[in-house]
Amino acid sequence: MSSPTPILLPRSKSIVIRCLVVNYLKTGTLLPVFENDPNDIKVVYNALKIIAERPITSVGEECVIDVQDCGAAYRFLMAVFATTPGKWLLTGTPRLLERPIIPLVNFLNANGANIQKSEIGWYIEGCNLHIENIDSIETGETSQFASALMMMNAVCGMRCEVTKMQKAEDNNPYLLMTKIILQVNDFYNSPLLKLADWSAAVFWLANALLTPNAYYLLKDLHFDKLQGDAAIVTQFEQWGLSFAETEVGIEVKHSNRVEIPKQKIDVTNTPDIAMILATLAVCYPFELTLSGLKNLNLKESNRLGIMVSELSEFTTIVQHSETQITIQKRTRKLPESFHFDSYNDHRFVMAWSLFKNFGTVEIKNPDCIKKSYGFFLALI
Repeated sequence: MSSPTPILLPRSKSIVIRCLVVNYLKTGTLLPVFENDPNDIKVVYNALKIIAERPITSVGEECVIDVQDCGAAYRFLMAVFATTPGKWLLTGTPRLLERPIIPLVNFLNANGANIQKSEIGWYIEGCNLHIENIDSIETGETSQFASALMMMNAVCGMRCEVTKMQKAEDNNPYLLMTKIILQVNDFYNSPLLKLADWSAAVFWLANALLTPNAYYLLKDLHFDKLQGDAAIVTQFEQWGLSFAETEVGIEVKHSNRVEIPKQKIDVTNTPDIAMILATLAVCYPFELTLSGLKNLNLKESNRLGIMVSELSEFTTIVQHSETQITIQKRTRKLPESFHFDSYNDHRFVMAWSLFKNFGTVEIKNPDCIKKSYGFFLALI
């Protein structure tokens, strides 16, 4: 029997970033990061390092923290700075500064914070906050608003009633992830920091489905309870893949090709895999209705609009609303070469790479993939 092809995956940036922030707030120390880590992890680490090494004598001086295009750093550090003594300027790329954060700012300011908007970012003067509850924070645009407050509540002694937040945790995998991480006492020896990223792994599941007799070992990937994207395995099993978890990762086999009937998938809680699933539907092909797309245009790019525009070159896509589209089963033959723009969005680099199963693919600015999967281009 042949051995599986080993596939190296990045660490889960959602998990590691939360661990970095919570560990720092609890202990004042920095967890290690590695050369192969996603850029987003390094951005958070570098920001925390600046805070940790800032001389006490410079508390009255403005400190600039540039989080580049990292949305998690943007929201989580906003809450951190609101309660950290000093004067801070939180900034990033123009696209990042357009992304949702107003509900978090308004909530913090309403509870004693001093946060002011400027053309180049946010001026924050850290102070003591007295928050009675966090159940009213809006999470419609991103659950990271609530995660930021949950972390601050747990480590900064905010007075909170979290009854409604507890209900939200039952339905949102990212809030559940935050809750579990907050219960960790020793991050330096925690297996959570070794877990591979399921959002990145979904590319390899899709690629396996398009590759006859594919047999992969996705290293350090496990059916953990933290990453909501793992739920998509159920669909891939129905589509012809088999999975076996081992001590070193998950083995994925594609032993038979099946005719995939019309599919309906809600990605409300797993928006990062929407582009992979949509591109897979075009490539395979099968009809796919995706719902829960409301916030896709609030990400690193206008993902929904770009996805519909680009994939319409190969098949008909019906946009029912701002939250739902149907990708009709492709009947036209795919070309032998493909030319795409990454739109400076790492998720599109992975999605467009699925077309390599059918011809040559040229992607403009593919290096943006380093945001989440630095060594991806060397593997495909």
